Amino acid sequence: MSTQYRGIGKTGLVIAAMVMLAMTAITFMLRPSERITGELGICLPSPNTWNIPPISSWMINTVLLGAIAAGGFFLNRTHNFIRSTQPVLPAMFLVLAGSNPWLNYYLSSSTLICVVNLLALSILFGEYKSHNATQAMFAIGTFFSVGSMFQYAFLPMTVAYIVGAIMMKAFRIKEFLALCMGLVAPYWVGVGLGLIHPDWFTVPEFTNLFSDFAKASEIVVLAVSVGVAIFCGALLALNNSIKLYAGNSRVNALNMTITILGVVCVVCIFVDFSNMLAYLGTLYFTVSVQVANLCALWHMRREWIAVAVPAFVYVIFFILMIVNGGSPG
Repeated sequence: MSTQYRGIGKTGLVIAAMVMLAMTAITFMLRPSERITGELGICLPSPNTWNIPPISSWMINTVLLGAIAAGGFFLNRTHNFIRSTQPVLPAMFLVLAGSNPWLNYYLSSSTLICVVNLLALSILFGEYKSHNATQAMFAIGTFFSVGSMFQYAFLPMTVAYIVGAIMMKAFRIKEFLALCMGLVAPYWVGVGLGLIHPDWFTVPEFTNLFSDFAKASEIVVLAVSVGVAIFCGALLALNNSIKLYAGNSRVNALNMTITILGVVCVVCIFVDFSNMLAYLGTLYFTVSVQVANLCALWHMRREWIAVAVPAFVYVIFFILMIVNGGSPG
């Protein structure tokens, strides 16, 4: 007799949300005054320097993280790139994002980049085998161009959408030109209308974002937690690709686009380590997709274990970072 299927269901999602809220609340209560330093925008102040009251910044960030989780769930309901209705993707993302004290207690570029990536994916996924995806590529280019004004880390993300559009057979010379126009247009309009002064353009400060902010032991725990996410994400992506390659070509293309987005994040983390936090929100999203695909593609009977085990591990990472971080200096 077959083992009864046990998905995480609504109960699992609620538990994940409660765990995430608990971690964000703990972070805010223990370290409300800390900020990562550095000007990382090309011509406008980066999100970490915005003068937002701490409680408002924390609340906005928490709502956005919840919106990303919900958006990922409904994106899958629309495009069915994960062959399951179980909320593994949002549950896993909430726990991973909530486990990082630098991501969960105030509004940062990491959350905003993840929001824009979710919007861009929703646009690109609707263009599978499209004969004219110029409007979609222009919109994607515009989103990341505007974002780059505040944080240069938006720009590398466009590489994933070029590769993704190619895999979805929706990228030709006209789409490339549309993407380039989308990247240039916001700067052109901003300068032309006087909204952006040419003197505001600066080379971002490539400084150690953790200086005068985190203890060495805290950074070690952070690095280990990110390394585990990268390793597990890569392992799961290779594992899932076996099933995806032999399945529906559209589903394979959508998942490969998300995988490429994760690869871009990993490359950026290694190349731009001092700004690694900007890429983590999106990395966590792509890893969550891989966990959800593992459960769906391999028909795991006890799906909750695949979510509970990594969730437990990352709660431990969270506790270690909070303990090693101490109180604000």
